[in-house]
Amino acid sequence: MIRRYIRQTWAMLRQHKLFGVLYIVGTAVPIALTMIVITFQYLRVGSIYPEEHRDELWITNRAYSQSWTASISLWAVKEWFYPMKGAEAVTAFGGNGDAQVLLPDGKASVSVQSKMTDPGFFRVFDFDFRSGKPFTDADLVNGNHCAVITASLSRRLFGTEQAVGKMFTMNHVRFTVAGVVRDVSALTPLTYAQIYAPYSCFIKDEQTLRRDNLMGPFTVCMRIPSGGGAAVQAEIEERNRLYQQMHQIKAPNYCYVQPPCPLWKYNVNGRAMDQDDGAGKALRLFGGLVLVFLLVPALNLSGMISSRMEGRLSEMGICKAFGATRRYLLGQVLGENLVLTLLGGLVGLLLAWSVLVWGRGWIYGFIFPGIYLQNGPDVLVTAQMLFSPWVFLAAFLICVVLNVASALIPAWNALRSEIVYSLNQKK
Repeated sequence: MIRRYIRQTWAMLRQHKLFGVLYIVGTAVPIALTMIVITFQYLRVGSIYPEEHRDELWITNRAYSQSWTASISLWAVKEWFYPMKGAEAVTAFGGNGDAQVLLPDGKASVSVQSKMTDPGFFRVFDFDFRSGKPFTDADLVNGNHCAVITASLSRRLFGTEQAVGKMFTMNHVRFTVAGVVRDVSALTPLTYAQIYAPYSCFIKDEQTLRRDNLMGPFTVCMRIPSGGGAAVQAEIEERNRLYQQMHQIKAPNYCYVQPPCPLWKYNVNGRAMDQDDGAGKALRLFGGLVLVFLLVPALNLSGMISSRMEGRLSEMGICKAFGATRRYLLGQVLGENLVLTLLGGLVGLLLAWSVLVWGRGWIYGFIFPGIYLQNGPDVLVTAQMLFSPWVFLAAFLICVVLNVASALIPAWNALRSEIVYSLNQKK
C-alpha cells in the first residue's frame, strides 16, 4: 500500500509540478519554524552533554534579605548543602569569568571562560574525560592550582589531548592540568567553560564563612534520585526556619535561601527562580507559536487541496463506479498527501538544521537574548542536539497533524459528490 501511494504521488508530481513544489514549500517552511522552536525547547529540557540526567538535577542560586539579593555563600554551601543526605552528589560553582591564558610562544594570550567549582561538579554532571580525572577534595581544601580543561584548549596549548601533568599560565598564575574533557557547548550555559578550577584558588575573603552570611557567589546543583526532590526542598525550608529563629529575624524582615527547583524548570523559566508560573507561561507561549505555525499553513494547504480535488472528481467518480468505497478513496487521498507532507517535512527539517548550524552566530541570541551567546561568539552545535529521537518524533507527528488538518475536510467534501455528478466533470 505504501509503495502504491509513493508511485501515485510521484506520478502526480510529474504531471503537476507547480502544485507539488508549492505544496512541499508550503509544508517545509512552517515545519522548519516549528522544529526550530521545538529544538530550542529540547535544548532547555532534554538530556544533553554534560547535563545528561536533567530529570535528576535540581538547582538553587538565590539568597534573599529584605534589602539585598545575591547568590549563595560558601558558609551555606558547606553547612547546608554538602551534608545533605537526600542528594547523591552536590556541587557549588561560580559564574563564568573571562581569563587570559598564555599561549605556548610565551608572548600572545587567548581569552577563555573559566569556572570556579569543586570535585562534585564532575559527579553531578556527566563529563566525558579524554584523559586524566577531576581534581580532588584535597586539591580543593589546599587551594592547589590545578584545573580540568577542554579538549580544544588542550590541543591549542599542547597539541594533544593527553595533557595531564602539563602546566599553563592563566591570569599570570601557573596551573597544572588534572584532566581533559570533551568540549561543552555554550547552549548549556550552566556547565559551559574551557577551564574548571577549584574555587579555593580564587576565593580568599573570610567574609564568605561568617555564620550570619547567606549571600555569596555560588550556585548549587544537586543530583537527586527520582521522587526525592520534595524532601530536599523541605530540608532547606527547615534550615531557613532554624536560621531565622537562631538570629531572631522576625517579619517583616527576612533572610533565606531559595529552596531548589528542577533544572528543567529553571531553564524554561529563563534561568530565573523567582517566577511562580514562569515555566507554565513559557510553555504556553511556545505552544501558541507552534499552533500558529501549523494552523496558518494548514488553511493555505487546505485551499490548494480543495482546488486540486475539484480537478480529480471525474477520477473519483470512475473509482466509485468500479466499486471503490468512500473510505478507501479517502485513505488514498490522505496517503498521497501524507507522502507530500513527509517530503515537505524532510525539507523543513533540513532547513531547520541548516539555520541552527550555519546561523548559530545569531539565531540563539535572537530568540533568547542574554541567556545564550553570553560566553563567546561561537557556539558548538553537536549531533546530539539535532538528531534526537524526540526531535524526529516531533517532526513526524507535526507532518501527520498538518496532513490531516489540511487534507481531510477538502477530500471528504469532494468524495460526498454523487457518481453521476463526478463523472460529468470529465471535460
